[in-house]
Amino acid sequence: MTEESAPAELAKGAVRLTRRFARKVRTAAEADGAGRSGLAALIATHALSAAGDAMVAVALANSTFFSVDASAARGKIALYLVLTLLPFSLLIPVAAPILDRFPHGRRNVLAITGVGRGLLSWTLAGSLASFGFYVQAMVILVLQRAYSVARAAAVVRVRPPSLGLVAANARMNVASLAGSAAAATVGVGLAKTAGTAWDLRAGAVVYLVAGATSLRLPSRIDDAEGPRTEKRARFEMRGAPQAIRRPLVATITLRAATGLTTLGLAILLKAHHASLVTLGLVLGAGAAGGLVGTALASRLPAHRVARVTALALLAPMVAGAAALLLGTTFIDAVAVGSVGLGASLGKYALDAAIQSHVDASQIGSAFAKSETFLQLGWAVGGGLGLVLSLADSTGIGYGGATRLVFAGVTAIPLAGLVYAARHRATSAPVNTSARRSSGRNEGTSGTS
Repeated sequence: MTEESAPAELAKGAVRLTRRFARKVRTAAEADGAGRSGLAALIATHALSAAGDAMVAVALANSTFFSVDASAARGKIALYLVLTLLPFSLLIPVAAPILDRFPHGRRNVLAITGVGRGLLSWTLAGSLASFGFYVQAMVILVLQRAYSVARAAAVVRVRPPSLGLVAANARMNVASLAGSAAAATVGVGLAKTAGTAWDLRAGAVVYLVAGATSLRLPSRIDDAEGPRTEKRARFEMRGAPQAIRRPLVATITLRAATGLTTLGLAILLKAHHASLVTLGLVLGAGAAGGLVGTALASRLPAHRVARVTALALLAPMVAGAAALLLGTTFIDAVAVGSVGLGASLGKYALDAAIQSHVDASQIGSAFAKSETFLQLGWAVGGGLGLVLSLADSTGIGYGGATRLVFAGVTAIPLAGLVYAARHRATSAPVNTSARRSSGRNEGTSGTS
C-alpha cells in the first residue's frame, strides 16, 4: 500500500464498518416482527428526534453553564427552571385531552412537534444573547414533552404481539441513547469549531427530518378503536389504581434525585474548577446508569412492576448513603450512576403500567399528566440542587455541600419507598389499552 492510498483505504474501511453497523442496528430494530408492525419505523423517527434534542441540549449547556462562571450559571439555570414550570403545569394538561379526542392525529402531532422544534431551533440560533433565548428554549422543551406523550401512545399501537411493553420501550430508549450520543458528539464539535449557533442549525435540520419521517409512519398509529362517543372521560391521576400511582410516585422521586445530582454537582464541580475527567466521570455516570437500566428493563417482566419499582428506589438510596459516608470521587460517580439506573427502571415501570392499565381513549392524557409530574419533580430537584450548592460558600466547603447533595439523594428515594410500602397494589391490571389484539398480552418480556 502506497502512502497516497493509505487514507483512501482507511476511509473505505470506515465506510464498510459504518454500513455493517447500520445493517446490524436495522436488523435488531426489526427483530421480533417490529419491522412488519411499524415499531422499527417509529424507532427510527424517535432516534432522529432524540438526536435533535441532544444537539439543543449541548447548545443550552454551552450557553447557560460552560460559557459563564459558577455564580452566573446559577442565575441562568434558576431562570430556566422557573420558565419551565409554568408551561408544564398548564399547557401539557390542556394538550392531553386533544390527543384523546382526536386519536386520528397522532402522526400529525409527531410531525408538528418535530417541525416546530426545528423552526424554533433555527430561530434560537439568532437570539443566543437575548431574553427570547429562554422563551424559545421553554417552548422547545414543551414540544419535546408533547412529542413524548404522542410517541408513548403510539408504541402501544405498533408493538408486535411477540414483544412485551417493557422490551418495546427499552428498544425505543436504546435508539434514543444511540442517536443522542452520536448527535451530542457532533454538537460539541460544531459548538467548539463553528459556534453554538451552527450546532442549533444542525439540530434544526435533524428535527425537520424527524418531522417528515413521522408522516410516513404506519396508519395504524392513528386508528381509533371502539365506538366513538360524544364525550370522553378524562384520565384523573387521583382515581388511578395503585398499580399506576406507585411507579408514578417512585419515578417522580427519582427524577427529583436526577435533577438534584445533575445541577447540584455540576455547579459545585464547576465552582471548584474540577477537571474535565472528573466532571465527565461523575456526571457521565448518570448516562451509564441509564444504559444499565435499559438493559435490565428489557429482561424484567412488566407484570412485576412492584419489584421493578423497589429496585429502582433501592439502588440510588443505598449508593447515595455510601457516597454520604465515604465521600470519594469514585463512590460519588457510582451514586450518580445508581440514580440514572433507578430513574431508567422507574420510567419503564411507569410506562408499562400506563400502557397496560389505562383505556385507549385516555392514554394521551395519562401520559401527559405523568410527564408533567415528572418534569415538575426534576425541576424541584434541580432547584434544590441550586440551593444546596450555595452552601459551598457558607463555610462547610465543597465536601460539606457535596455531602448535602448525597443526603438528598438518600432521603428522596427513601420517601418514595415508604409510599410504595404503604400503598401496595392490590388491583388486577385493567389492560384496556392493550386489548387491541388478543396476542398483545403474551409478550416475551411479560407484559400485563
